Amino acid sequence: MPKISLSIPHDVLQFIDSRGKNRSRAIVTILQEYKEKKQREELIKAYEEYENFCKEDDANWWSDWENSSIEDTGKDI
Repeated sequence: MPKISLSIPHDVLQFIDSRGKNRSRAIVTILQEYKEKKQREELIKAYEEYENFCKEDDANWWSDWENSSIEDTGKDI
């Protein structure tokens, strides 16, 4: 795993130290949690956009289905 050097404000370092004895593990855990949170937010946003698309796309579905059904009942099978 690559290593990096960070300059961190004292209050943030205290927070990291409060998460356990291993600073590296604490920082990695915090970053992984942040990454997962952002990924969830992106998925939620994508789902909401898809949901809105479906609502718009399906807005006339019921009336289209009824009209099709009425037309189909008038046809010989």
